[in-house]
Amino acid sequence: MLDGIGIVEKNGDTPTGEAVKKAMCLHLDVPAGINAQSLDKEVQRILDEREHQHSTRLIAALPQTTRNAVREIGATVESAILLHLGREHDELRRLNEQKVAQKDMDLSNQRAQIRDLLVKLDDQAEEIAALEDAARAMKEQLHETNERNTSSLTRIAELEKRQDFREEMLAFMKDTLAQHAPQLPENP
Repeated sequence: MLDGIGIVEKNGDTPTGEAVKKAMCLHLDVPAGINAQSLDKEVQRILDEREHQHSTRLIAALPQTTRNAVREIGATVESAILLHLGREHDELRRLNEQKVAQKDMDLSNQRAQIRDLLVKLDDQAEEIAALEDAARAMKEQLHETNERNTSSLTRIAELEKRQDFREEMLAFMKDTLAQHAPQLPENP
């Protein structure tokens, strides 16, 4: 595989699974049945490993003072970045706490408003119930008044009939008495 990669790079091409397969088939008499996709992953792994080894050799070749200076610079940069991130995190936490406190206050106010509305609804329900009771009582009173009026009208009609009857009886009695009463002489 390394030979195939070397052939591709020698020709100035970028090593890929397909390019390495062609080079190996053409120059190294490898059968063409090799899967190019599987080969591509292996080629990439080898290239990455080779790059890592090359980087390690370059770093190892540096003088110790240079590597120590880089470590100090790295530590300073790391400290500065961590401090900056810590400040940002602290500010974000503070802002978040303010927002949470504001939301809690808003929620508390909304709950108080809901409680007030529920009390008002209860009061209105009680008023409605009282009005319904009063309306029911008034209907009952009206019904009783109507019954008394009807009874009174019936009684009045009966009394009027009795009065007519009395008057008729008196008239009848007068007539009867007048017809059967002896004739009294007229006074001179």
